Amino acid sequence: MAKATDSRYQEHLVDSRVDALATNREQEIFLHNMALVALATRLTHALRNMAKSADTFAPRKGSYGNGSMSEFERLWVEYGERFGIDFTTPENAKRIAFIENMRKARNQIVHEGGEANPFKYMNEVVKAGDEELLETKFSEACSEYVSGTGASAVVCVTPEKLNENIQESLRLIEWLAGKLRRIQLASASKTSGTQ
Repeated sequence: MAKATDSRYQEHLVDSRVDALATNREQEIFLHNMALVALATRLTHALRNMAKSADTFAPRKGSYGNGSMSEFERLWVEYGERFGIDFTTPENAKRIAFIENMRKARNQIVHEGGEANPFKYMNEVVKAGDEELLETKFSEACSEYVSGTGASAVVCVTPEKLNENIQESLRLIEWLAGKLRRIQLASASKTSGTQ
């Protein structure tokens, strides 16, 4: 760009570079957001599969939780009732604390196209008044997943936040796998002791 003698050509190069950087930034945000969606989905799948694989020593007894609960809340109920793992204790609640905001971010990405403060539906606007056209519950509750403000705010999963969620997910799965293995071994020893 420094060698360009024509100022119009220099301006064109600067504009092209700015466009390329903006496009690259949008693509990075999209990829990190999709990685979070995939992580939340895989975590749900792994937790369900772990519970399903435990059918031989702790059979399922119908459904757990209710329809108004998130898939994770239903899993916590199931793990509590089937395996005696209480996620309301401070120590265990801390293990799963990251999930709720991750779940909300995933839902915002999937259901709102990544808009952090989407416009309210017309019937909600009429009830709220014209001064409150944006739904800001997500950006207020999950600010660590938001870039920008107002109508231009977007869900933006940073590489650091993504990595943090990956590490927390792995720790949770590892801890639960150990708990389930101990329950399985205790069940096997009870079964062999009664024969």
